Amino acid sequence: METKVQSNLMVIISQIIVLMMVALVLWNILHRPPSQDKDIYPYLRSISPSLVIQCSQEYQAKKTVSWEDLLAIRSTLTEDIARPLIEQLQNSVAFVNLNWGTIPSQTVKTVTRHRKILLRYQFFTPGRYKFPVVGKTWYEDSFGSDREGGKRTHEGTDLFSPEGTPIINICQGRVEQLGWNRLGGERVGVRGDDGNYYYYAHLQVISPKLVKGKHIEKGEDIGRMGHTGDALTTPDHLHLGIELPNGQWLNPYPFLVVWQYWDKQGN
Repeated sequence: METKVQSNLMVIISQIIVLMMVALVLWNILHRPPSQDKDIYPYLRSISPSLVIQCSQEYQAKKTVSWEDLLAIRSTLTEDIARPLIEQLQNSVAFVNLNWGTIPSQTVKTVTRHRKILLRYQFFTPGRYKFPVVGKTWYEDSFGSDREGGKRTHEGTDLFSPEGTPIINICQGRVEQLGWNRLGGERVGVRGDDGNYYYYAHLQVISPKLVKGKHIEKGEDIGRMGHTGDALTTPDHLHLGIELPNGQWLNPYPFLVVWQYWDKQGN
């Protein structure tokens, strides 16, 4: 009898272990970061804000040419190689009908791929995103610089303005985090409809209208600029971070420059 009981107990334990292993596998599958083509954000980061603005101005001058087509070509090819293609576009030749001449097929594929990325990931599209600071502000590219004596790196951009300066939401999405943490102080985290996580930190106050889990519109009030959290001894500023769905932090600086330009143009 005792042997039978022990045998049954071992079966039960084995079944529990199997169930726990299955549950662990399922949890890992459900919480696995979304897969993402590795060339997307390296390409977007490689585009200078000045080139985006140049292509936008060319588009405004002759709207028969898509600015995505212009940007894909200019960001990939040298001026002498790009010029004949751009002239075709200006003469109303569609991108798919361009005569690429002696340009290698692999280069053509690269330009086409870059165009696809620009159409799908619209960080540079006029009016798609809002600049987060209302009024005058100062910022520079400090992404990756040392923090806490080299214990960590800076995973965002700091925008400096007087305390109380209004901060608005960059793109529509859902409020995912709200309130205090050690580094960010009063902070708001928004999961954009584009899948990215937008992190607004060191706020003086958070807008009382925000509710965790609720939808938030582009341009909606986030709060006011301050120096809470580990920014207590620094000038008032907004720390803006952008985390991709795969958990990688993206340098906001080049996108901020473009978004600020669009806002000044009234887009």
